[in-house]
Amino acid sequence: MSENEVEKAYRKLCDIIMMPKNKLSMDILKILYTEEDAKMLAAGPFTIVQVDRFTIEDYASKTGYPVEEVKETFERLSKRGVLFWVIDRKDGDKKKYTIPPLFPGIVEYFIISPHNSIDERRAFVKKMHKVEGGGITTNTMDSDFSIFRVVPSLKPDPESRVVEIDRKLSPDKSQVFAYQDVEQIIRDAGRFENNIAVMPCTCRLMAMMTKESPDCRGTVENCMAFGAAANYVVGEGIGRNVNVDEGMEILKQAEKEGLIHISTNTVNKNGFICNCCSCCCGIIGSSVKMNRLEVFEKSDYVPVVDQDACTKCKKCVKICSFHALLYRMGEKEDKSEDRIIVREDACIGCGVCASNCPADAIALKKIRESEPARTFQEGIQRMFAGKAT
Repeated sequence: MSENEVEKAYRKLCDIIMMPKNKLSMDILKILYTEEDAKMLAAGPFTIVQVDRFTIEDYASKTGYPVEEVKETFERLSKRGVLFWVIDRKDGDKKKYTIPPLFPGIVEYFIISPHNSIDERRAFVKKMHKVEGGGITTNTMDSDFSIFRVVPSLKPDPESRVVEIDRKLSPDKSQVFAYQDVEQIIRDAGRFENNIAVMPCTCRLMAMMTKESPDCRGTVENCMAFGAAANYVVGEGIGRNVNVDEGMEILKQAEKEGLIHISTNTVNKNGFICNCCSCCCGIIGSSVKMNRLEVFEKSDYVPVVDQDACTKCKKCVKICSFHALLYRMGEKEDKSEDRIIVREDACIGCGVCASNCPADAIALKKIRESEPARTFQEGIQRMFAGKAT
């Protein structure tokens, strides 16, 4: 294959994965895909990440490649985390392959896949760190729509979660929807067998490789995938299945560690729940460092502190990654005039303060009704099309 053909193949992959056509993108793609891999993927009808899906036989027929060659390539790339597959229940349970987006998608799968060498993963992480604050990562940060959504913690429970409705919201908007309820996301996924998987946290693995957050004590194996994503990561040996009860225990432990639930900003069929910390997470960490909360969709809630029930232990102040809770001292020595103040402008509505309050003095108030995308594919398209002007 000539140098020009190689360049054209990688440039087409840039278009498909929606990466800028610059040297850094090319360097990243060359870690993920060999020249022959790029040529095969570029030769076919892949045009939109996560949308175009083909069986091995269909792809071979459309490109002229031998079936066995396509099979070897697709199966190898799937193990590497750079090609995704789904089981199409509407088409005779056929396995269909698709190119996932770079982020979320390829970045996570490639880094956590045990089938990739540690040297490859380190080289990839090193390149990805160069795009923080510019280039590829900015594609998600400069959009009017984020594929990531904060989901409130388990406490207070869903039935008591809405303690007050902003008058701008109509009464029928007071219900707690599935995408606003982390427990319901788990239970909905658990209605089907082997539909929940747990896998290592990409961000903590990256932090370990770069030695950037040596003091982080967050659990490593606590990111969850659902549905098609769960089938994929388990099928490729990247993750393992868990049931609903195990999933709930993972969430509870994450909240004890002060971790924030991030999921897909979709109405239903959430693809994942990440349990994020500000020291390792590319999403939470970047938003804190750069003071850009638009990287993700806030939850629709903010905490409300019952000052009479509050014991002034300050745990909520210490555990908040966004410094959204402040301790204001009063004049009396008995602390009766001391207050926990909530800075709503800095609050992302994660509810970690509520789930960790020893006195159960914090509830959540619904203050907005942000509308998610219908599907993950729609969310990806809106994210990349919705650049802020």
